Amino acid sequence: MATTSTDYGSSWNLNQTKTKTNTTDTTKTTKTADEQKLDTAVKGLGDNFEHFLKLLTTQMQNQDPLKPMDTNDMTKQLVDFANVEQNIGTNSRLDKLLKLQNASTNSTNLAYLGRTVTFQGDSFDYTQGMTAAPLAYELEKAAKSVRVDILDSQNRTVRSMTGETTAGIKHVVNWDFKDDSGNAVQPGQYRLNVAPVSDKKDDIIKATPYTFGTVNGIGSNKDGETVVSVGSVEVPLSNLTKVY
Repeated sequence: MATTSTDYGSSWNLNQTKTKTNTTDTTKTTKTADEQKLDTAVKGLGDNFEHFLKLLTTQMQNQDPLKPMDTNDMTKQLVDFANVEQNIGTNSRLDKLLKLQNASTNSTNLAYLGRTVTFQGDSFDYTQGMTAAPLAYELEKAAKSVRVDILDSQNRTVRSMTGETTAGIKHVVNWDFKDDSGNAVQPGQYRLNVAPVSDKKDDIIKATPYTFGTVNGIGSNKDGETVVSVGSVEVPLSNLTKVY
């Protein structure tokens, strides 16, 4: 069965029994690296300010009455310290604003829970009653030929198809959930493998596969970017190509 370059979004339909979706918000409360650095800076500022006052007081107590401390130097030190304190305070307030913004964004992103999305990847789950699977791929360069394989959870090839060879177009993989012998496969986890062949010897053509899944969680990764959980995979929102 050949692949086509027709848009698959509008024609995809699932006639499957709806199951209960895990709507747990997976947003992590662990402090980010920047927040930990800010906490360290605030603590260090307090400790350093106490040492600074002790040092300044000691200097004033032991100064030579005939050569007192230059008030301009003392004022400059106080101003410099105040500027550091102000900068740390500004960073703290910015972090609070970012937290409020992220909380608002996460609340909005809860709408993704239970929705089916397509994204860059190769693994997907086939469930009983599914009538079509929004699988696709895109080639970096035009190929001489393309073989599209569907692999099961044991990495065994259950179906091989001839794919389209054009570059820069998202080619849809039309799989009817049958193996090479025409027998219906069992529900489970499967993987899309795209193997392009170039006209030139030893030339490697990159193929980007696209797969699908149901969102079961919303959260943030270590860089603070919003991600959705599709099974055990975390997918950045920027990598989603379609929402159903």
